[in-house]
Amino acid sequence: MAGIGEEFYKRTGYSRSRAFSGVRPKAAAPFKSYPGAKTVRLGEPKLPEGSLWKALKNRRSRREFKREAISKDQLSLLVWACQGVTAKVSDFLLRTAPSAGALFPVETYLVINRVSGIEPGIYHWNIVSQDLEQLNSGDFSREIQSAGLGQEMCGAGSVVFAWTAVFARSTYKYSDRGYRYVLMDAAHVCQNLYLACEDLGLGCCGIGAYLDDEAGELLGLDPETEGVVYLAAVGKY
Repeated sequence: MAGIGEEFYKRTGYSRSRAFSGVRPKAAAPFKSYPGAKTVRLGEPKLPEGSLWKALKNRRSRREFKREAISKDQLSLLVWACQGVTAKVSDFLLRTAPSAGALFPVETYLVINRVSGIEPGIYHWNIVSQDLEQLNSGDFSREIQSAGLGQEMCGAGSVVFAWTAVFARSTYKYSDRGYRYVLMDAAHVCQNLYLACEDLGLGCCGIGAYLDDEAGELLGLDPETEGVVYLAAVGKY
């Protein structure tokens, strides 16, 4: 019997074969305040010099891309920014993005449309060897755009990052709570990608609206053990 975490994940997925039946409550206010509370004024901070602060200030979701290639070196930096190994502690390979319990349930797949020196196709990033493993060769821009609910940036971008979760890496320790941690982990990874793209002058847009089953089939996943939890399109703008 599925636990409540697994049930949540499955029932909030998108598929052409069934209508999404989620409840939509009344919209909430966009921010909160506490009138009458004692306040400490901070004001606008003076940002230090440095690329990190500049990237944080300028970060935006960019959805319109030129159909041009990025370089292999740029892709290498972006993949490393997402989940590059920064230290080894015992049997744990620590990464650029944090993970609950250092369990790292998130895997990185790439649908490469246009990257100089790399054949278009579907790839998996091997954390240990830091290599891209080619799973399928060919132009899959139409397929990833279709799985991304027809969003043009998936086909126009140079590459689409697809992050999946091997849920048992987290749930064996945290049970149903692990499903929350998986989503947090994926969000940490994508924010790293946003900032790295901004620093390199590339556009990035995280994507939560996609057909779960079609995206998983495109990557060749076993839906009983692994699922797509986040996409992001990257390219020149």
